[in-house]
Amino acid sequence: MELQTLRNFIEIADQGNITAAARTLGISQPALSRQLKDLEKELGVKLLVRGNRHVSLTEDGTYLLNRARELTAIAERTKNNLQGKHTLGGDLYIGAGETSAKRLMLQVSQSLRHQYPSLHVHVTYGSEDSLIANLEAGMYDFILRPGKEQPQYESLLLPVRDAWGILMTTDDPLTDNLLITPNDLTDSELIFPRATHIRNAYEHWLGQGLDPANIVGTYDLTADALGMTTVGLGRALCLEYLATQTSNTSLTFRPLAPALADPITLVWKRDRELSRIAQRFLGLVHEAVDNQKNSKLTRN
Repeated sequence: MELQTLRNFIEIADQGNITAAARTLGISQPALSRQLKDLEKELGVKLLVRGNRHVSLTEDGTYLLNRARELTAIAERTKNNLQGKHTLGGDLYIGAGETSAKRLMLQVSQSLRHQYPSLHVHVTYGSEDSLIANLEAGMYDFILRPGKEQPQYESLLLPVRDAWGILMTTDDPLTDNLLITPNDLTDSELIFPRATHIRNAYEHWLGQGLDPANIVGTYDLTADALGMTTVGLGRALCLEYLATQTSNTSLTFRPLAPALADPITLVWKRDRELSRIAQRFLGLVHEAVDNQKNSKLTRN
């Protein structure tokens, strides 16, 4: 499989029409159709179901499309990094869920871009499973993950913790409390983050298992938690740094006591050589971590 053939296949899939794809690519429709048939013959699978006006992907076609996007993206990144070898620029890809550690990553990225203006920084949201899959596939240079131990990867524990609390409407009786304890939430109807590790940590904090009947909704993005809470669906377990940034005056946030907070780790592949710009980024992250540690020691 040639990269250009994969790029052409992606264009066909995106357009849903071979003639339209050929027009965009600047080649003839018969030549593109022949190229597609040759690709199917090479792989020994059918990639498209051809209709009168549109084409649709088979299961094998969907699989190839996902892999083709990854392969062409990696090829483009490799090309950019090599072309920028002497100017030290290119692209830096970071994957993360919703975490306050993004702020540190962006601060370091901005410092790096001051030194190397040709740097382009890409921060992509992902679920825990998709972050790992894309790191393994080479789509990310780094990802941010909750937890301290990352034995199968290279990792750096960051001086950042994601603190959790309860988001509720301003007329909720619990707003009278400055802190929320386990006794306050024993029978609460809660809106929960979808990530499994958060539920496990919450149950440990609560001191008992969580009744599934008490989970009235789940979310991936805090914006959805805000909306669900605003309409009165329930109280939301939410990250403090995100909840306190909202301008929604109908909502109130209260932290948990004892505190429930996730350590955050920067993670990268052990067996993959980082690009020069990614190595420089990692060096600046180490410096930022050391500076914060030294600052805490000085204050103490």
